[in-house]
Parts: sequence; structure tokens; C-alpha cells
Amino acid sequence: GRAGGHGLPALVQKAISMCDRDLQPDLLQSVVLAGGTTMLPGFSERLKHELVRISAPGTSFNVVPDNKGSERGYNSQRKHAAWIGGSLFASLDTVRHVVGAKQG
Repeated sequence: GRAGGHGLPALVQKAISMCDRDLQPDLLQSVVLAGGTTMLPGFSERLKHELVRISAPGTSFNVVPDNKGSERGYNSQRKHAAWIGGSLFASLDTVRHVVGAKQG
């Protein structure tokens, strides 16, 4: 569907359109994918294609990671990023305090 449609491309477009107009060009050039499902073959290319299809002519997007390029260090840790982030978060003293307070 068009911009009013459903799906990830429409959600990305809606989220960016809700931001300050001055920031929108930078946000359009910085669509960052995260999470295991985004690692499916062709996911970033499909998202970019769909964003171009539902957007005004001449609008350009940059979806990161671009599987055709290589973002140094990003793709090498991407598979484990959620686990690493959760592990780092759980190791914070403030989290131990919050978890302890909820248990008691």
C-alpha cells in the first residue's frame, strides 16, 4: 500500500514524518536495522525498495546495514548484538538494585 498502508516501510515513513522537518533528510539517510529478523537475506534491499516505492519521487534513503557494503565492525557483531546488549545492561549496578527491589 501507499504511505497509509501497513508494514514496516509505512511505519518507518510515518515515524520519520512525525519528526522535525529539518531532521527528516538526515533520518531518511540513516534508517538503521537491528534485530535478528533483519538479517534475513535481502531484508535491507527490500525495505529500501519499498520505502522508495511509497515515498515522494526523488526521495532517497540509506538503509544500514547495506549488505552490499560493509560497515566495519557492525556486521561482525550483529548476530550477537542483542545478547551482548542485554549482558551489558544486566551487569550494571543500577539494574541489580531495580531487580532486587522488585523481588522483595
